[in-house]
Amino acid sequence: MKKVLPKNVLAIDDSLTLRKFIEKSLAHEDCVNRLLLASDGASGLELARTSLPDLILCDYTLPDMWGDELCRRLAAQPETAHIPIILMSSNGREIASLAARQSNIVRLLVKPFSRELLVATLSYVLSHWEQKQTVTQAATDVGTILMRGTTDISPMCSALRFIARQKMTGVLRVVVRKETLHAFCREGAVRVVSTRNVETYLDGTPYLTNGRKSAIWRKCEELQRQTLSPFLLNLSKEGVLPAQTARTLTDLYGHRLFARVWTEPGGVNYEFEETMLPAFIHECLPPRPRMNDWILENLRNVDSADDIRSIVDDPMGVPAFTPVGYRQLQEVEPKQDEWDILSQITGVISLNEISQRLRVQPDSVARKIFCFQRLGFLDYWPSQILQAQN
Repeated sequence: MKKVLPKNVLAIDDSLTLRKFIEKSLAHEDCVNRLLLASDGASGLELARTSLPDLILCDYTLPDMWGDELCRRLAAQPETAHIPIILMSSNGREIASLAARQSNIVRLLVKPFSRELLVATLSYVLSHWEQKQTVTQAATDVGTILMRGTTDISPMCSALRFIARQKMTGVLRVVVRKETLHAFCREGAVRVVSTRNVETYLDGTPYLTNGRKSAIWRKCEELQRQTLSPFLLNLSKEGVLPAQTARTLTDLYGHRLFARVWTEPGGVNYEFEETMLPAFIHECLPPRPRMNDWILENLRNVDSADDIRSIVDDPMGVPAFTPVGYRQLQEVEPKQDEWDILSQITGVISLNEISQRLRVQPDSVARKIFCFQRLGFLDYWPSQILQAQN
């Protein structure tokens, strides 16, 4: 049998004796990385949702629900539907027909069972499930290319809004300085951004250097290189980082990564491929409901850009709403400091005057103007053009 990478396993059973037996049986097995334990269905569902194990062992008779009900609930949630389940019961006849009716039940174990049978069943399921996932991914690796473009002709905002309008599911690939960024989208919403270059992904963060020599660091790095699964989500699966912290930082680092798109001189090339999404998508934060909000948040992460510098260097220039810009403000949620600046824009007041009125540094005002200019909500009229008109 093909050796598999160690996996995280969740065991749900109300019997303390059986939970201890499972824990002792799997303590030194290479196929198990981490064992999670739950004593009832409610806590099992919560652990499955927050920890996203690779495999679940579940008793059929739980104190608060039947095992097949728990399996149905897991199958109904997108983030847990892909997890295979081994159902356990002391009555084999009672559960014999359940696997045929419930797709996430992949094996049955009749109690009492030996340590050898438990380990063999677990290893078999993990090995064959991994092969099935690999085959499924390989079959969908070459999907349908729905869109190609370059930002010097079709701006990135237009491409992202098209993805949202068409409710597209797949991956948006953007090439920045010969490196490909992958923005995974589900039904028109960006879920996570990743790259195979872990150094770029972690650039400027403590995770780039802290613990770099450790085996866990190297394992998480290699997993991102091979599968694009974000480094911090991988750390969370290893139990090093709390799940919510990993999700929040993965969202932040994804924004920092994609923000490079807006600052690339000469524009970037991109394409969108309709394809099956990887399982780690289910571990990410819920998507923003509107694409314009995601774009705005991404623009806030731009560190430097020629467009920002050109605004700062021309403080007597005047920002003005585009013909549809003020109406489009209803489609985003600006922060209070952004609203303060937007409320000053009349088409006749210069950046310098806005800065003085609000007692805010000109470069801070310029950054806000840059964000809404890239969104297409604002124009910035250079002072030279205004002087020539006068």
